[in-house]
Amino acid sequence: MIMKKRNFAAAVCFVLLAGCSGSNVLLGLGFAGRHLGVGTGLSIPVGSRNNGSNVQDLGGLRIIEEQVVTYFDAQGKAVPNEVKGGYYRQLLSRQGRGYLVQDFYESGQKRSDAMLLTRESLYDFRAHPQNGVLTTYAINGNILYQQNFRDGKMVSASY
Repeated sequence: MIMKKRNFAAAVCFVLLAGCSGSNVLLGLGFAGRHLGVGTGLSIPVGSRNNGSNVQDLGGLRIIEEQVVTYFDAQGKAVPNEVKGGYYRQLLSRQGRGYLVQDFYESGQKRSDAMLLTRESLYDFRAHPQNGVLTTYAINGNILYQQNFRDGKMVSASY
């Protein structure tokens, strides 16, 4: 009898979840003694900083505002996960064909001011804006350098 109830509960969960689509559907099963616990979750965004959704699918590059775009190791090589002594690049928003990002030290201390990058340069540690100023900070918050770019070329710098 208990086995039939478990099978029935599992079948009901399967049918209910079969109607759900997307990557944010969660299912949890728990067994404790003579009890079966079933839980589901569905992540639904309720707000956005953009006038539309804060998730954009751009030809294979899924953008969620204020997400970590990539991590870098201490030498500036892109790595899949956070590493000690490394950095990370956070997406702030999408602006036209560019991506407004900001770099941070592993500790969360800012490493750069926000800068607008192209899609191709998102994973390049040495990336800089095509036009504008790149300000880079030391871990203590002091400015390391400021570089001014025009048409992708550095036109001035102060260290």
